[in-house]
Amino acid sequence: MRRVSIVLACAILGLSAAPPPSFATGCRQLLESDVKIASMRLYADILANAARNGWNYAPESIVSGSKRHFDEMKLQLIATGYEIVPLGPRPHCPSLEKLASD
Repeated sequence: MRRVSIVLACAILGLSAAPPPSFATGCRQLLESDVKIASMRLYADILANAARNGWNYAPESIVSGSKRHFDEMKLQLIATGYEIVPLGPRPHCPSLEKLASD
């Protein structure tokens, strides 16, 4: 199950189509906001499937489940070698800083 969710997250984040330049230089960083969006999309699919099967959840359960899903997704990505970074004004990878200065 973990492998499936990581593959889905990578697909949603667009990693399967064409890796960003940072991946070509060996940097394995993902923006936290991108991971959050991917998590929200996956969690929405989980809720839609549950609703089709007749399950109903209270709004507070959905909110706490969404947060838990995001936290678990981050941990799974970190365990597979990714670094989750906040959005910042400068590139986070040393190799990207070198590319930006060229």
